[in-house]
Amino acid sequence: MKTILPFLYIAILALAPVLTGYAESAPESQHDTAVTAEPSAETLLETLQEPSQVSDRDVIRSFTDSLRQDNGLPVVVNNFELFRLYGGMDDLSLEERVEKTTSRLNGFLNSRVPVDSLSIADGDTLTAITTPDTILAAFTDSDAKAEDVTRMELAVRALDNISKQTAGFREETSGRNIMLSLLKSIALLLALTVFWHYLNSFFTFLESWIQKLRLQHKTSSDNKLIQLLSPDHLAAGFGWFSRVLELFVKILLIYAYLATVFSFFPWTKDLSANLLTFVLEPGKKLFREFGTTIPNVIAVIIFITIVRYLGRFSDTVFHNIAKGELKFVGFETEWAEPTRKIVKIVLYSILLFLLFASLPLFNNQAAMILVTVFGLTFALSAVPSVKNILSGIMLNYTGSFRNGDRVGIGAVKGEIIHKGLLVTRIKNRQNEIIIIPNRQVFHSKIINYTESVQKNGHLALEVTFYLRRNVKPETIRESVIEAALGTDGIMLDPKPVLTRAGVMQGRYGYRLTANTQDFGRHDALETRLAQNIQDRLLDNNVQ
Repeated sequence: MKTILPFLYIAILALAPVLTGYAESAPESQHDTAVTAEPSAETLLETLQEPSQVSDRDVIRSFTDSLRQDNGLPVVVNNFELFRLYGGMDDLSLEERVEKTTSRLNGFLNSRVPVDSLSIADGDTLTAITTPDTILAAFTDSDAKAEDVTRMELAVRALDNISKQTAGFREETSGRNIMLSLLKSIALLLALTVFWHYLNSFFTFLESWIQKLRLQHKTSSDNKLIQLLSPDHLAAGFGWFSRVLELFVKILLIYAYLATVFSFFPWTKDLSANLLTFVLEPGKKLFREFGTTIPNVIAVIIFITIVRYLGRFSDTVFHNIAKGELKFVGFETEWAEPTRKIVKIVLYSILLFLLFASLPLFNNQAAMILVTVFGLTFALSAVPSVKNILSGIMLNYTGSFRNGDRVGIGAVKGEIIHKGLLVTRIKNRQNEIIIIPNRQVFHSKIINYTESVQKNGHLALEVTFYLRRNVKPETIRESVIEAALGTDGIMLDPKPVLTRAGVMQGRYGYRLTANTQDFGRHDALETRLAQNIQDRLLDNNVQ
């Protein structure tokens, strides 16, 4: 209860003026309500006379003149407002009058005319402040009326301000004060030099201490998390922060020195104030913006942390699948690496979208248009690459071939040496590396000789040859089969088979089907088999 009583007293004191004002105004308002009755619309119409005509120009001039009389224009000399002028003077507009008065007063401040030579001259419609040689300022009845004083009182007040500002400015710009300002600037520079030296020594000591900490606490663990939180890794981040802090402190010192030195001299006081404003205003704005973006920054840090650990978890899972230590039903081992890459791309795409949505730039219409145009341009230019990537993904998940397989893709035969997202590389018999875009591979006829042998146990080779005369297959079957079995790489079981082929240009065709497990030398084996058959038939006088 004792704690609440002071707050009750404060609340009663704060509400007292409001309650008092309401109590005083309530009876008066009730009395007015009781006595005064609002006239009806018909009564007002009856009492109104025919409205008089008025010019639009007169109305506009009336409003602009009243605003000008209320505000006036200041006469500022040496960053001090001496007085205000209201309205023009004969042919001079208000702006021209203020400009000429300011120019004459600035000339007087920088002259050697004594301050005590100023005097006031009163006329019929004007009161002037004069020197022995010229008139510095003049005041009209409209000026006095706007200030609610007489012309003489206004002139006396302006003369007092002019005298004080002139005496102060001349004192500041005297040789003695200028010399004193120079000495203070030199002393401040010496102090800055000494402080700069010790500041360099401090940051040099800090840097050596950080390097010593890194060498003494260097971790040898392969765990990424331990490496991230290790003292040497944290020391490296602290070293980067100390270098940034050193640069910031030095820039701040130079800036403070210049602002202080400029404030010593009357000619550069404005520049000193502008320098402070130039830093303080953006600093305030930046601090306010930073305060509003703190929740977004926290969200961004959370997003990055979650995505990083999800990425590391997926890497671990797919590496174990690739090694065979982790298995899923229906998921091939060779799918692990491409799936890992796809998962990382999806995770980082989601992270990029969340980061973009968390930034204030997301609500900027111009930024959204720019990002949309850039995205469309990138998407249209990347259409061929996207088709190759999709084809590469389909080839991986359909299991068309693996690295090291002997394949035939269209008219190209050779060994697969690389499967990429964009292209497939094949090495043929001539050791030529042929690069085929995945889109072309996906739409071509693919023969996988390696998989055929692995699943069927053998691969069939067909050799077609033609004879000049019609011979029954039984006549040459034994010779042809012996020639086939004499070829290194041809299997005895299943046994080679000889059948008739079609007639071409008056020659009679025969086809030998033999089997082999040597799929790596497919083309060379066909050549040797054809040569052996030809040699055996020539030995038997068969052309």
